[in-house]
Amino acid sequence: MFDLEEDRVKAEIARLGARRVFVQLPEGLKPAAPRIASVIEEAGALAIISADPCYGACDLAVHEAEILSADLIIHYGHSGMPGLEIGVPILYVEARANVSVRDAVEDALKHLEPWDNIGLAATVQHVHALNEAREILEGAGKRVYVGHVAGLKYHGQVLGCDYRNAKAISDLVEAFLLIGGGLFHALGLFLATMKPTIVADPFEGKARRVDDEANRVINRRWMDISEAMGARRWGVITGLKTGQTNLESSLRIKGDLEAAEKEVVLLAMREVTPEALMEFPSIEAYVNTACPRISLYESRKFPRPLLTPREVYVALGKMRWEDYLRLGML
Repeated sequence: MFDLEEDRVKAEIARLGARRVFVQLPEGLKPAAPRIASVIEEAGALAIISADPCYGACDLAVHEAEILSADLIIHYGHSGMPGLEIGVPILYVEARANVSVRDAVEDALKHLEPWDNIGLAATVQHVHALNEAREILEGAGKRVYVGHVAGLKYHGQVLGCDYRNAKAISDLVEAFLLIGGGLFHALGLFLATMKPTIVADPFEGKARRVDDEANRVINRRWMDISEAMGARRWGVITGLKTGQTNLESSLRIKGDLEAAEKEVVLLAMREVTPEALMEFPSIEAYVNTACPRISLYESRKFPRPLLTPREVYVALGKMRWEDYLRLGML
């Protein structure tokens, strides 16, 4: 179902003369680990598969690879993020999906019926199918827009935390169609643009609208912000993952909170979990400068409000809730 690019993997191992290869896989590709390990060992290298979660290209296990003396990281399921400086060579294998998008896109047409101008986007596994999706939409009389900005590898590509391609065309469209599995990226697209969003899932061959789920997230965000307005002691979290470290942002927010006469503790962590934060019972609210999706989608798991950086300024009265929504949550 997914293109594991076995010949390319073998060629890169040979080119680098790699002897020990550390492999990162997102959850959906972990069942392929035995096959991937055998391909690597056929190329003459030792394969070590990371059993830890892998949430995106921002989550590069560089430190772990160094501990294991790996001379190559193979990172499956994501495209590379620009600007990440690492010491270990890394090979990105995007794992394109070998599945037709036609049934799912045709099913999406009934949801898109009220609108003429449609923004089209996809996860990296399906960006190669955007032209086919465009033809289906245009054949149904739709005007189709696909965005592209510097820093994103493909036209129309969205990442879990980066929807700039979609936001670039948001003013031109009435609704978005996302090609991808599950709801995760479609919810992010809605929250980034505040436009009606339909997800066409090629694996199911069906489409659905995600507005109701997205509105539940929005309502929860207002509840968390409202609770945080009364907090006196704050924890500001800096992520320690390769692509999630925003110390400058953490320091700026710390200063702004202190200027508002709040007490602030700086925290640094790789995994932002409820269990870790429960160890700080006197902290009344948190700011998460690592992955914003933790705050948006998993906040109900946390005992105290866990805000994104912009949400802090809503809580402090420096940004209107309406302006926050207008700009998009991502």
